Amino acid sequence: MKLSFVIVTNNTSKFIGRCLDSIKQTIENQTASKFEAEIIVVDNASADDCGTIAKTALPEIELIQNSDDKGYAAAANQAVARATGDLIVFIDPKVEVLAGSVRRLMDQFATNASCAIAGGKVVGADNLGLKTVDRLPGIVANFKRMFGCTCSKTRDADQPMTVNFVPFTFAAVRRDIITKLGQLDERFYAGLADADFCRRIVKSLNPSYAIYYVPQATARVLDKFSLQCECADYALNGSAAIKARTRSEQMYFWKHYCPFTALFFGGMDMLVFSVRYVAYLIPGVGTKDKRGYACTVVCESAKAILSTQLGSQFPTE
Repeated sequence: MKLSFVIVTNNTSKFIGRCLDSIKQTIENQTASKFEAEIIVVDNASADDCGTIAKTALPEIELIQNSDDKGYAAAANQAVARATGDLIVFIDPKVEVLAGSVRRLMDQFATNASCAIAGGKVVGADNLGLKTVDRLPGIVANFKRMFGCTCSKTRDADQPMTVNFVPFTFAAVRRDIITKLGQLDERFYAGLADADFCRRIVKSLNPSYAIYYVPQATARVLDKFSLQCECADYALNGSAAIKARTRSEQMYFWKHYCPFTALFFGGMDMLVFSVRYVAYLIPGVGTKDKRGYACTVVCESAKAILSTQLGSQFPTE
């Protein structure tokens, strides 16, 4: 079996060296059932010379440097088109793969012929599991996010289990599945391309396709401020993540449901976070960051409804 590791970078020079080193160690420290591997890095017009740093850190990688930011999905598709592996392993440049984790994903494919995607567990710098999304966008997942619910059926899992969605932070996909269903939808410029792909697998109604969460396969975040919840991300980086999420969700609901669904969830975001904003005005309950976060969600949700025309348009900014 051959593996193709795919990494899409954008201003992640601080992390890319350690990420690549962890993959290199994974490849070099093979024991039984050795596998071939290639590493493809796509740099989306980084301003911090990330591509050059990646090539210096590991000269044997195949580097694709884009002159403009094509978005995650388009960049990942560039790598997939070049890849020759049986499994495409998507890895976020802000994580490092822990020893034995790739082998755990491979074992899941080897022991389950139905396995189309296998996703690993992502832990923080303190080795505690991060809040993991295990549902596709919809009533349950969105209401959990709106009301700050952190319960997750995968949080305490210690054995592989079937789910409807695994994020491509650390996940392997069978190459033949991509060939049959098509590549990532490049219209999801800002996010949810992984959720869209998982949804296409679920909608295929093919009983031979299953998505697995494999908690024994672990990737560790390289910086405690990375891959945090949306509220924490807002406090650190402003509204960019909220803008990306609201627009991507509008497009997701339009594509897989209907414009009324997009309007419903956009409207619910505005309503719920308006109430939360009022609650955060109570002394001792809210903070300046929480109020700013709630207000930004309301504003960006309204802008998303207009700019995407209920998800029917796919703006790239």
